[in-house]
Amino acid sequence: MPFFQNNLRFKIIFPLSLIMAVMLAVLSFSIPILVERNAEQHAIHTALNSLKQLKILRAYYTKNVVKKVQDFGVLTPAIKHLGEPDKIPLPATMIHDLSQLFDDSGSKLNLYSAYPFPNRQHITLDPFQQKAWLELNENPNQIISAVNNENNHTVLRVAIADQMQIQACVDCHNNHPLTPKTDWQLGDVRGVLEMSIDISSQLALAKTLSLWIISCMLIACILLIVIFYFLTSKITEQVSNISQGMIALGKGNYEIEVPQDSTTLETHQMYTAFKLFKTALLERQDLEEQQKVFETEKVNSLGRMVASIAHDVNTPIGIGVTATSFLQDEIELLAKKFASGELDEEDFESFLASSQSSITILTRNLSSAADLIRSFKQVSVDQMSEQAREVLISEYFKEVIHSMLPKTKRAKVTVDLDCVEDRTSFIYPGFLSQVITNLINNSIIHGFADQNTGLITLVVSAKENEINIQYRDNGIGISDDILPKVMEPFFTTKRDEGGSGLGLSIIHNIVTQKLNGHIKLTSGLGKGLTVDISFPVLPTAN
Repeated sequence: MPFFQNNLRFKIIFPLSLIMAVMLAVLSFSIPILVERNAEQHAIHTALNSLKQLKILRAYYTKNVVKKVQDFGVLTPAIKHLGEPDKIPLPATMIHDLSQLFDDSGSKLNLYSAYPFPNRQHITLDPFQQKAWLELNENPNQIISAVNNENNHTVLRVAIADQMQIQACVDCHNNHPLTPKTDWQLGDVRGVLEMSIDISSQLALAKTLSLWIISCMLIACILLIVIFYFLTSKITEQVSNISQGMIALGKGNYEIEVPQDSTTLETHQMYTAFKLFKTALLERQDLEEQQKVFETEKVNSLGRMVASIAHDVNTPIGIGVTATSFLQDEIELLAKKFASGELDEEDFESFLASSQSSITILTRNLSSAADLIRSFKQVSVDQMSEQAREVLISEYFKEVIHSMLPKTKRAKVTVDLDCVEDRTSFIYPGFLSQVITNLINNSIIHGFADQNTGLITLVVSAKENEINIQYRDNGIGISDDILPKVMEPFFTTKRDEGGSGLGLSIIHNIVTQKLNGHIKLTSGLGKGLTVDISFPVLPTAN
C-alpha cells in the first residue's frame, strides 16, 4: 500500500488512467447517442427536402397544368383518371399516385386531411397522423417527426403542413361537387404531407461507426497509458538515481557518480544540481580539512614560538641565577668576616662593587627575559583569541617582531621596521601577527636557507580606512614558474625537509578571508620577495 500512496509513477498513472476511464465511459455513452441523432437528423433533412420538393411540384402542377386545362376545356382534372384519355389527375391525386412510386423505392409518402373527399373517407388516421394534423393546424410552420419500430425496422416519420398556396386551389376545393368543406381560404392547412423513411441501415451504420470510434479511443487510451508508464518509469528511475546518489553523499561516499542519461530539461537540471551539490560538498570538505590543518599549524607555530622563547629566556634567567648565586656567596663571606671581626674597609668596598655588578647583570637579564615573555604573551593571546581590539599600530608591530627575536637572532636575520607613528585602529591583531610571523618564518626557512645573514624590511602605512604593509626580504627569491603556485595549500619546495606547504597559504587565507584584504607577491630568482598587503580597518571593535 505505501508503494501506491507514495510512488511517483502511481501518482501520475493512476489519475491519468482514472480520467481516461471516466472520459471513455462518458464518450461510450454519448457517442452512440450523438451518432444516432446525427443519422436521424440527416434522415429528417432528407425527408424535409423531399416534402418541400413535392409541395413545389404540386404548386407548379396546379398553376401550370391544371389551371390551363380548366381554362381551355380540353381535358378535365379528376380523381379517377386512370384509363380515361380525357382526364388528368387532380393535384392531390397526383400526390397519392406518387406515394405509390415512393413505396416501391423504400420510402412512403402520405397526404391526409380531416376533410377527405368521399373516396378516401374510409381511411383512419393513426395516432401520429392525428397528432400531426392537430399540431400543424395550430402552427403550420413546425415540423412533426417520430421514430417508430415497425416489423423489426426503424422508421422515421416526418410531417409538414400542406397549405392552400394559390387561389385556384381554394376555388377548386370550394366549388368541387364532392368537397366536404366549402369555406377554404388562402393559407389554410388543407392536409398533412408525411414521409416515412426506413432508417434501419443508417442506424446500423451509425452503431458500427460508434463502435469503431470507441474502439479506436480505447486503443489510443491504452497506448497513451503505456507510453506514460514507460516515460514515468524513465523519469522515476532518473529521480531515484539522483536521490540514491544524494543519500550516498550524505553517508560520506564522495566517489558516487550518477548516470547522465537525462531525457528532459528538468531531470538535466536535477543532474546539474547534484553535480553542483557534490562539488560544493567536496569543496567544503576540503575547506574544513584545510581549516583543521590551519588550526593545527597555528597551534604548532605557537608551540614552536614557545620553545624558541623558552630557549632564549633560559639564557638571561641562567645568567641571573649565576649572578644571584655569586651575590649570595659574597654575602656569606662578608657575614663570616663580620662575625670574626676580620671585616675591614677594603673588604666592604670589594663587596659593594661585586654586589653592584651582580645586580646590574641580574637586572639587565631579567628585564630581557621579561620583555620576551611580555611580547610572547600578547602575541600568543591575540593569535588564539582572534578578537578585534584597538591597538597602537607601531607598538604592536614592535611586539610581534620582538616575539620573533629568538628565531631571527639564531638565523642572523635583521628586521627593520618603518611604521606610521601614533596611529591607533580597530583591527584583528591575532590574524595580523599570524601574517607577520608566517612571513618571517617563510623568509628564514626559504629565503635565507643558503645565506649566512638576511635583511627583512617592514614598511607600514595607514590611510583613513585602510592599512598597507609592504614586506621585503633580500633572500634568494622565487622563480617565475612556481610563483603563481606558492599560495596554494600544501605546495612546498621543501617537503623532504619537513615543509608543510601551508605558510603562504595561511597568509593568503587570513588576508583575503579574515581581514577582507588583498595580497600580491612579487619576486624572481636572486631578487628576494616582496609582499604587498592591504586591508580595511574596522569602524568599531565589533
